[in-house]
Amino acid sequence: MSESDLKLRSSSSVSIEDAKSAHHQSHLKLAKWMNKADQLLQKPEHTLVNVSSPSFAHHLSLVTHDKRAEELGRGGLLNLFAAQQLKARQAVSDDELALDLTDHTEGPFCPPPPRCPSPQSRYRNIGGECNNPAFSTWGAVNTGFERLLPPDYSDGIWAIKASTSGLPLPSPRWISNSLILEGNFPSISHSLMFMQFGQFIAHDISAGVVFTIGNGSAISCCSNEGEGFLPPELQHWACAPISADPKDAFYGQFGHKCLNFVRTQIAPASDCSVGYAKQMNGATHFPDLSHLYGSTEEKSKALRAPGGLLKAFNDYGRELPPLTSREECLAVKEGAACFDSGDNHGNQIISLTVLHTLWTREHNRIARALARINPNWNEETVFWEARRIVQAEFQHIIYNEWLPLLLGPRLIQLFTLAPSLGYSTAYDPHVNPSLTAEFSTAAMRFGHSLVDGKITVPNAKTGDVYETISIPEVMFQPSRLRLRHFLDRILTGLAWQPMQSVDPFVTEGLTRYLFHGGNPFGIDLASINIQRSRDWGVRSYNEYRRLSGVQPYLDFEQFSPNTAQRLANVYSTPEDIDLWVGGLLEEPIEGGVVGITFAQIIADQFSRLKRGDRYFYEYGPNVNPGAFTPSQLEEIKKVSLSRIVCDNRDGIELFAQPPNAFLRADLPENKPVPCDSAAIPGMDLNRFKIL
Repeated sequence: MSESDLKLRSSSSVSIEDAKSAHHQSHLKLAKWMNKADQLLQKPEHTLVNVSSPSFAHHLSLVTHDKRAEELGRGGLLNLFAAQQLKARQAVSDDELALDLTDHTEGPFCPPPPRCPSPQSRYRNIGGECNNPAFSTWGAVNTGFERLLPPDYSDGIWAIKASTSGLPLPSPRWISNSLILEGNFPSISHSLMFMQFGQFIAHDISAGVVFTIGNGSAISCCSNEGEGFLPPELQHWACAPISADPKDAFYGQFGHKCLNFVRTQIAPASDCSVGYAKQMNGATHFPDLSHLYGSTEEKSKALRAPGGLLKAFNDYGRELPPLTSREECLAVKEGAACFDSGDNHGNQIISLTVLHTLWTREHNRIARALARINPNWNEETVFWEARRIVQAEFQHIIYNEWLPLLLGPRLIQLFTLAPSLGYSTAYDPHVNPSLTAEFSTAAMRFGHSLVDGKITVPNAKTGDVYETISIPEVMFQPSRLRLRHFLDRILTGLAWQPMQSVDPFVTEGLTRYLFHGGNPFGIDLASINIQRSRDWGVRSYNEYRRLSGVQPYLDFEQFSPNTAQRLANVYSTPEDIDLWVGGLLEEPIEGGVVGITFAQIIADQFSRLKRGDRYFYEYGPNVNPGAFTPSQLEEIKKVSLSRIVCDNRDGIELFAQPPNAFLRADLPENKPVPCDSAAIPGMDLNRFKIL
């Protein structure tokens, strides 16, 4: 490597010799790691997760099929290793690393920049690139999560977060078992649809990509499906397994001392610089329905049908999401359905598959209407125009209906999140819309507390309960949707059934039996959440209280007596409390459902997603190349989730819907009305006729 090959920037404080050495050592270390991975593949009985294991289903929720991700991930490791070398040689300081001020030092890998069209396209890019021509990778698929605060890696670069004492933090499973308990505290106002739509949003914008081995296989970090930790020589370098006490009240009965956990893949910085690890997002960061349309050109094309439509499975006249040949569903007998989606996660739980069904139908409903009123359009125009409208509907529902009920009126006003009258002027080309690590690993995971352990499916004709389904029984088992009455019934149930309140109580369907399949045990999502934050170096709960302008907890006694005792039993100091755990302990803010710390992290994120997205539905032609006309925007702003439900139900048993889909249907002010009622207005698509 010549000195000119390094292309060090003129402002660099790193010598050519240090840089050359760091680049060389980085390549050597990556080769060593890849060689070890190849060796581990020779012993698949030890190093690969059994396909019948709950951990394999979890792997399906995190794996990406984007072939570019592996190359970018290796490049991210190269630059990470270079940062480690430069720090060891004292060529970069701890402060430079913590404050992300290492952009003067180029790494050995530089991701190719996207090619942005000029002028900009009328339509949002499938992969999110070129939204902002000056920063063309902001918000794009396979790019890194950003930070509200510098990370707290124990080595400043990538090593998993440690206690303030420097010792390892308590086991996430111990914390989960001690603090995240089973409980039933239904919301007095919000429906289960609020919870389900929150998961639908989260899947659209956040998809941490875990390391895999070989051709995308799931890495095992535990021996004998959890009896113990694999010895170092058999353990992949991305392993960070969670220990379980032999006396654990649940896992102990199965002899499990090890819960599988694989770290998230690293994304290279778009400016080619070295620095601390930023984890890779396998989805676009924008609320653009990428889990419906895909985040790659290849996936998008595979999901399309003739006539500008999305592919659908015609189940005796009913449109369901298209079938997939991938064996990711648990029931594979003849007639069992397994559905495809833009992110490959649509089968995770059947109530999520219901939303994929509604939005697939909504695209096709609008596409058919556009083709009818614009007979001169070709199928390309029909598809892209329908996608543009459906994305706008989705964004409007988030900002007009969902966020106000989540955050309350004060934060909606403070962060300017409410829809405008006419065009919005909030766009700021200097705002990076990319998701923050704190939002993705902790704050947005408040939704796991909202989940009820059972889904009640009523018989709409009689008002009786048709069936009560334990949620682990409908994970990766979506075949019930083929029953002709089921879609209408579960939609009715989501409207009437209350969600759970945000608190440190999480159903054991998520903390003991998640993805259990045919096993008597599943994975513990609470443990995974805690370990994931540590994997990403997210700072402690108190740090974000300080950031939010709220007094930190300096003593456990400041919590309620019962909570204080349980916290003191697992943490050495309040400064060690994990962000996700602490956030669930807070009382909800006025008019909202989450506490002040989570609320501010979430409000900040959705503000970024609005201000930093040139294609946000409310922006006029001076900002958005695909802006709606004032009259079209007025029609979009009539849409609600209840309208989406009414327009895309089967109509076999569901004929009425509460005007606000996110509030309980048994509230006096939200009683169901007929779907053709003026209380649930809809768009006049004739405004989209192009003369």
